[in-house]
Amino acid sequence: MKGLALEFVFKMFLYVVVVMVVISLIVFFRNSIISALNLCQYLPFTCPQKEECSTLQVTENQITANILDKYCSLCWLKTGEKDYKKDCLCYVVKGSFSPFSYSNQNCELKCSNEATSLIFTYNSLFKKIIIEC
Repeated sequence: MKGLALEFVFKMFLYVVVVMVVISLIVFFRNSIISALNLCQYLPFTCPQKEECSTLQVTENQITANILDKYCSLCWLKTGEKDYKKDCLCYVVKGSFSPFSYSNQNCELKCSNEATSLIFTYNSLFKKIIIEC
């Protein structure tokens, strides 16, 4: 009688272990399974969002501190805030720029001479927006 009770307990333990291994394999290989079975077209919420970096060209008459703040924050919202893993050229702003002192928590101005356009680039290594001529 005791042998049958132990056999039942062992079988249940074995079933639990097998189920846990299968579940962990499914979780670990989830992305591969979804792409192999092409489930993205049927269940789009299960697919990872593709991160894309787009570059926009804009024209401003005069590039001031307000303009720098505007494009710096827009670039930060689409890259740095989302912890984007690659470098990204966000904006090319054309306009008259005269150098001035500028400070921002997420941006760094590296243009020290007059220019006709500025480039806003996200640097993933330093997690900053670099503004260059």
